[in-house]
Amino acid sequence: MLLSLVLAAVTAAAASPVPQPSATPALKTIVSVRSNSRCAEIITHANTAITATLSNDVVLSRAISALHYTNLDDGNPIHRRNNLNALGDMAKTLMQQSRSGDDEVKRLRKLAEQSKDPAEAKQLKQFADELGGALWRQQKIARDINGLLAYQDFKEMTTWNESDRQMNQATFGVPDPQAQLPADVQPHDSQGRPYNTMRPELGHDPNEPTATQQLKNAANDFTQRIPDIVRDESNAAGHVDGALAGCSAQP
Repeated sequence: MLLSLVLAAVTAAAASPVPQPSATPALKTIVSVRSNSRCAEIITHANTAITATLSNDVVLSRAISALHYTNLDDGNPIHRRNNLNALGDMAKTLMQQSRSGDDEVKRLRKLAEQSKDPAEAKQLKQFADELGGALWRQQKIARDINGLLAYQDFKEMTTWNESDRQMNQATFGVPDPQAQLPADVQPHDSQGRPYNTMRPELGHDPNEPTATQQLKNAANDFTQRIPDIVRDESNAAGHVDGALAGCSAQP
């Protein structure tokens, strides 16, 4: 079952195991339904949204695994750029599929509003809302990946190379004047030892996690969000029968 495979993959990528919630009822595309034109429209929009959600599950498991195992600190700029580009491609796919699925969810909500059957309308709206919740969580992860990648680009642009550091040392007496006060204005303690009171500017704090550590932290954070996505998907699956109660199954 796809959701079980996704959970297994992302749990293996985590630093600590995540309890797996029940994956039943499982979200899957709707088949074997004979219906009128309204039911056909509901099924078409529902299946498109479901496919986007399940496809995102697969992409998300790949992204978490890549974040967990990618090394951006090996000193090879080609490896770094290729890895960042690959993560960016996965974030783009997550975003596009989430938005596409959300468009279908909006159409389902509109169909629910038009329903003359109060029970069907309630079930269809709940189905759409739960599925929309899963898609929103997936889209938020895509945005967070993009934010992480943007910070890595920013950090790279604001990092002094060795030539810059030597020039700073010669000019200011410190290798990074954005993280340290120039030597001639540094305060001294009672024993005459200089100390730095300056708060490093963004991207210049030598104590912040490395790029690789930041990716691993993101992988662990995203893994912790997976159970919420699975719960939304399972809740959506639980409303499928009610939403299609007026459609008879094929013999």
